[in-house]
Amino acid sequence: MPTIQKNHLRYAGGQLFYRSCGNGPLLMLLHPSPQHSGRMEGLISLLSERFHVVAPDTPGYGYSDPFSPAAEKISDYCPFIEALREELGSNTFYLYGTATGAQLAIAYALAYPQRVEQLFLDNAAHFEEDMRKQILQHYFISLHPEKDGTELTRLREMVEKSCLFFPWFSTDEKHRFSDKLPPAEIIEKMMEDYIIAGPDYARAYRAAFLHEKAEHVQQLTIPAIVFRWLGSPLLPYIDQLIQHPLPEQIRVVTTPAEPKARWQVMQQTIFSTLNSTQ
Repeated sequence: MPTIQKNHLRYAGGQLFYRSCGNGPLLMLLHPSPQHSGRMEGLISLLSERFHVVAPDTPGYGYSDPFSPAAEKISDYCPFIEALREELGSNTFYLYGTATGAQLAIAYALAYPQRVEQLFLDNAAHFEEDMRKQILQHYFISLHPEKDGTELTRLREMVEKSCLFFPWFSTDEKHRFSDKLPPAEIIEKMMEDYIIAGPDYARAYRAAFLHEKAEHVQQLTIPAIVFRWLGSPLLPYIDQLIQHPLPEQIRVVTTPAEPKARWQVMQQTIFSTLNSTQ
């Protein structure tokens, strides 16, 4: 496995932490909330065969400082992506984002279309307003520390339900996407991501749900690939996105449910895109 470097960048927004690996054209990976770039090391290694892969921790997650004042809209996060691009000295680059990271990538591509060679959107979805309101009202529990530690009990319950249902608070068969929980160590890692992010873990997460609209994808002017992952908890909402009329430069690629096969298809797709643009 190639060596993944750990780096820090001091910029106007504070300290930004990022992982990097490989040589070639720059490819930036943007992670989901409340995770950090460490959860993307497998994908970093896989894509570093052909790219200089860089994966930052979004401000407020992992080892990156939160914004001050706090970011409210997903577009408020664009400066950290631009600062990292400038630090790496690349005029243009390839950009991948998943879930919250996908919405960050869309927002950046709308603000700086001249900077992005190709956009890759994973777990990008569309929510109707009624569902968005439900999510914003019920999805984000309080993780402020309490004397009796009950916030950890609430967190475990939420994490376990989120492995079975989407959204996690709708525990009927209509919203079920899995029949069994993952191993205990996976549950622990998921809880750890929330704990590392802290009580303000919902900041970018909430902004992403507010931005999760087909109209933003329809406004893109650059080439983009939307990955339709058959194992995604968001699959019904990914399908809602791609049922909207999308610009002709946007292509949909279906990836298998099984993780290893999924990553193979993603790697082949991203590498073939590199071949076509060089």
